[in-house]
Amino acid sequence: MLQRDAGRVLKKHNIGGPGSLMAAGTFFGATRLQLRSGEFTVSAVTHMNARTVPMHAHAHAFFSMLISGHYREWFGQEHWDARPLSMVLRPAQAEHRDEIGPDGSVFLCVDIAPAYWEALTDSGLRLQRRAFDDRPMSRVALRLLKELCEKRAGWQSVAESLVNELVAEYADESHRVGRRDPPLWLRRAIEMLHDEPAHPSLRAVAADLDLHPVHVSRAFKQYKGLSVSQYLRELRLQRTARGLLESREPLATIAQDNGFADQSHMTRDFIRATHWSPAKLRCECERLR
Repeated sequence: MLQRDAGRVLKKHNIGGPGSLMAAGTFFGATRLQLRSGEFTVSAVTHMNARTVPMHAHAHAFFSMLISGHYREWFGQEHWDARPLSMVLRPAQAEHRDEIGPDGSVFLCVDIAPAYWEALTDSGLRLQRRAFDDRPMSRVALRLLKELCEKRAGWQSVAESLVNELVAEYADESHRVGRRDPPLWLRRAIEMLHDEPAHPSLRAVAADLDLHPVHVSRAFKQYKGLSVSQYLRELRLQRTARGLLESREPLATIAQDNGFADQSHMTRDFIRATHWSPAKLRCECERLR
């Protein structure tokens, strides 16, 4: 099994033949919601129960974010286990098969037309399969899910803007992943932040590593693109969202577990970041199942 590593490239995959490719917006699961534009198709896809999806490939490159449930994706002899809010980018025609968890799953899928990716390739961005699991959740993807669920007037221009932001996130992450490997101590620092994002501080992390806080802060910003405090805020929001999607815990309990002063504090921060209230996100995802 591949080791968990933010933004890792998943290299082992085969290319499907033209006759076997699934068209944009077409999936094995049930398509609950869908929006189409000239350059993209945004879909909410549900698998009601546990199942194994056979080996297949898609005609277009697309992002897929697991909204609820669990699944395992196989590509060649390797596999990747996803939790809610984990995201993967699959290049066009890359073969894979999926194992849906016992309670089913819901996905947000964003197909992007070849011409769009070709323009990015011309600008120097190389498209690769990449899994984004050990990183803060994508606020942009959750906002895109909201546009999909609400289909408000003027959705197309808003959705197009959000898709561009989503691709920009991928491009930024790809650029950072392409740099030289971070020092081992920085990996340890990131593990500490992921283990308990509600409570650690830059000073505590630096003390554990026997390094000066300024040195830790500069290196962290260089490799992750965020300050330690920004990264912690994002992780706290991610853990909050996973608590909403993976459990039936009361909102007040989730707020307390994730270091918020109270439920109102959690709700304000969550709406500011994702445009969803915690209760509405949980309710809407249950409706999609």
